[in-house]
Amino acid sequence: MIGIAVVLTDLVIGEIQQEELLLKIIITIIVSCIAFYVPFLIKFIQKSGETFKKRKELRFLKKIFVMCGSVKPVDYMQVVNNMYERADCYKKDLENIMDVLRKSNVDKEDFFYELLSETQDIDSKLFYEKICIGFLYDFDLAIKSIEGDFLQEKRAYARFIKKRVNLIHIVGVTGLFVAMTILLMYMLKPWLNSMSFQQF
Repeated sequence: MIGIAVVLTDLVIGEIQQEELLLKIIITIIVSCIAFYVPFLIKFIQKSGETFKKRKELRFLKKIFVMCGSVKPVDYMQVVNNMYERADCYKKDLENIMDVLRKSNVDKEDFFYELLSETQDIDSKLFYEKICIGFLYDFDLAIKSIEGDFLQEKRAYARFIKKRVNLIHIVGVTGLFVAMTILLMYMLKPWLNSMSFQQF
């Protein structure tokens, strides 16, 4: 709207020629379209950054859980406290878990069930599930489960690298054949030209 107002004002006061009018209108439309999509782009970049930060922090918290839980005898509150001190994105949830663990009049199983149902992110949900298993049932099983996650993550990363290497090989071989074909055509061009002259 501001761009249209500026163009119309310039037209009325005679600052703009009619030949330039179309160009100014096109520029105004392009700038308006870009300005319309800028907030969505900023939101997308912010969301991607937050997701990456959460994923990185979750991996770090899992490492703390495994490291602290592997030292026997295990104090569960100390393990959760160590995670809480180093958390940023998960600080609020870990604080709620610590508060519930301190209280004796709260049903821990109901609390964890409610926490799992409220969590939208699947990775966070699986992590909270392992914290629940560690507290309510078997701490060693929860540690083994997280160690299994690390192993699975390593295998997935190895598969990703293998696919990327295969793609690079395919692109390289295809590019080599294209370059060889162009070079061969370039080298054969004088010979083909001489053959066409000999026929005439």
